[in-house]
Amino acid sequence: MPRMKLTLRRQRKLAHLRLLPSAERFAETIFGLTAEYGPAHPDYACPPFDQRPIKFSHEPTNGWVRAFRGRLRLEYETGLIYSGLRPIYRSTDDIYPTFLPATKLCETYRRKRRRIDEAIVLSTLWAEGYFHFLYEFVPKIEVVDRAGLSPDIPLIVPRNIAERKFFKEAAALGLFGDRQLVIQEPDETIIGRRFYVVRPDRHSQRQLGFPAKRFGCTPDPRSRLRLYVSRNGQAGTIRQILNEDELIARLEPLGFQVIDPGTTPLAEQMDTFSRASIVVGPHGAGLTNILFRKGAPMALVEMINDTKQFRHHFYQIARLCGYFYRATMNRAEATWQQTANAHADIDAVMKAVDEAIAWENAAYEADAAKVD
Repeated sequence: MPRMKLTLRRQRKLAHLRLLPSAERFAETIFGLTAEYGPAHPDYACPPFDQRPIKFSHEPTNGWVRAFRGRLRLEYETGLIYSGLRPIYRSTDDIYPTFLPATKLCETYRRKRRRIDEAIVLSTLWAEGYFHFLYEFVPKIEVVDRAGLSPDIPLIVPRNIAERKFFKEAAALGLFGDRQLVIQEPDETIIGRRFYVVRPDRHSQRQLGFPAKRFGCTPDPRSRLRLYVSRNGQAGTIRQILNEDELIARLEPLGFQVIDPGTTPLAEQMDTFSRASIVVGPHGAGLTNILFRKGAPMALVEMINDTKQFRHHFYQIARLCGYFYRATMNRAEATWQQTANAHADIDAVMKAVDEAIAWENAAYEADAAKVD
């Protein structure tokens, strides 16, 4: 059988020529108004993001559910749905379409098969990482509930996501309710007659607030816990801070406690971050836990490696949640700067921490005045 790779560009061209089925013509959007656009990306005047333009195409803030019907096959690697031999163009959640891996013709005929009548597809790129899991995967469940899909319809989850420790903990804490989980194996094709593909909200208040709401995590607006988020607890973790001991020695007299999310159970992470008024830490997935503080005051000081590709995920979240935000630039080692271990600029971090403490004092004094 042929094994020609279908890159996204080829898929787009073949869909335009109607040689590949397209989701817009093949599927029915049963929930979500995809024309609804909003202020997804806030102002980028804060250093270091003001050093170069941040370019984005606006995208819908609300999620949707599409129903695909027919003789369908769900491929594991890409999450694409096939109709017979042909992959359906844009049949994934379409969050990161430009990063979709190449697929291959006839790939679904070369693997073992499982048959199912209908299912909800939760495949998404990179959700085996905690940031994408909490920020993009978990909010899909809110869209499923809001769409009113029957609780009898099972959920399909790829093995690479399901084997993660945080996934298992989230499932045990009730993320999926009573819904049945179907774990798709890497060498398996799932055959069905109806698949529901879910896209989460993007940058909406529903999306930001759902993780805490789903897990019953209520932030305490009176708590003033100060946290330093470490990445040094596990060997091999990228973006470790090489002079972390010196930084912690400066932070501890100010009342900071150290937490390493990579070695902390999910329930404990949720409880701890829900009580945190100031969070300091290097750019990394552990900072996603600031979502559990939504609705209460927080200041975030993020330590970022010096790179041309500035990562602004947590600046986005902080601004949309109404948090105070400061960033400092690390002194990166001589490896790829996105993943390199680095030395913190301790003086810059402490200056940002002083600003965060001043903001914290003002915010809490204002709240106390309201109570009086």
